[in-house]
Amino acid sequence: MKVCFIGQDLNIKSGWGRLTGEITEGIKKRGIQIDSINTGKALRSWRFFSIFLDAFYVRNKIKDCDIIHCFDGYPYGIIGALANIGLKKKLIINGVGTYSVLPLYQRKYKKLLIWAYKKASKILCISHFTASEIKKAVELDNIEVVTLGVDLKKFGNCPSKGKKTDDQKVILSVGGLMFRKGYHVSIPAVAKVKESYPDILYYIIGDQSNEEYFNRLKKMVRDYGLNGNVKFFSNISDEELSRMYCGADLFLLTSVNDGHKFEGFGLVYLEANAEGLPVIGTLGCGAEDAIKDGYSGFLVPQNNAEETAKAILKILDDESMTEEMKSNALLWAKANSWDTVIDKYISIYEKVIGKN
Repeated sequence: MKVCFIGQDLNIKSGWGRLTGEITEGIKKRGIQIDSINTGKALRSWRFFSIFLDAFYVRNKIKDCDIIHCFDGYPYGIIGALANIGLKKKLIINGVGTYSVLPLYQRKYKKLLIWAYKKASKILCISHFTASEIKKAVELDNIEVVTLGVDLKKFGNCPSKGKKTDDQKVILSVGGLMFRKGYHVSIPAVAKVKESYPDILYYIIGDQSNEEYFNRLKKMVRDYGLNGNVKFFSNISDEELSRMYCGADLFLLTSVNDGHKFEGFGLVYLEANAEGLPVIGTLGCGAEDAIKDGYSGFLVPQNNAEETAKAILKILDDESMTEEMKSNALLWAKANSWDTVIDKYISIYEKVIGKN
């Protein structure tokens, strides 16, 4: 069996890149022959007409593959489907998040993406929410949900899960500074928490290239009197990230849906769980699969700083409940490791090519 992967890049600093990298490396380690077509370098496919040129380029790469595996619907699923015309390879498309759904509501891309989805042997969605959003736009019977996993070798290495030795409380967020990550909700929530914990620290780690949104957040920090409480970080290593997880009391990411842009899953929740942290995410997005509500963390309504603050205080105030939730978080992470996910992918590969 040989699998050809089509995706953006293998940059582990992005959720997309981590998804691509973990799956391709996991499949390779199981002895399956792979070929990764890194579109971040080779293709130009974010422009509509480039999709067809890129499909021609990909076609020459996939002729000896058994399976074409595309990471997301647009543009990679379309490229894979176009490249596969006449070749009759098995086509698998990951339904990730925004770019699996948003193009279904855009006149330029809608028909192409629907056609690609119908040509796929399987559409493997990373959350039930992503699957439901695709099904709202197109009727399909080839959708299956395979959630993401956490690398327990990279995360889960805190020297002690009762790790903190000081009384200062630390909240951690990880994710690019963009509207749908909901930092404009979490910052006011932390301001409410500060009323009970004046020395609270809130660390926000993520790409800061969206200057307009970043400036908005910095203004919010000033306006809420949080200059000494909120700190922004970017471009840190996995090792440093792990250390920051180990120094935190809880993980927070209050994702919000922005039209058809949404959190497809939220791998960072599992990474935080692997470090023994309770997590807080939001309802109505992929976080509902990443977080076991009341067990590994809490799910709160979107755009609700008041309920978010209540969830934070619940964790900070109730030591016995929090210790139990920390233990649960570790168990949840272990139950959702990449090894488990890769087993599911290989089983699906074998089924689509008729080995089982």
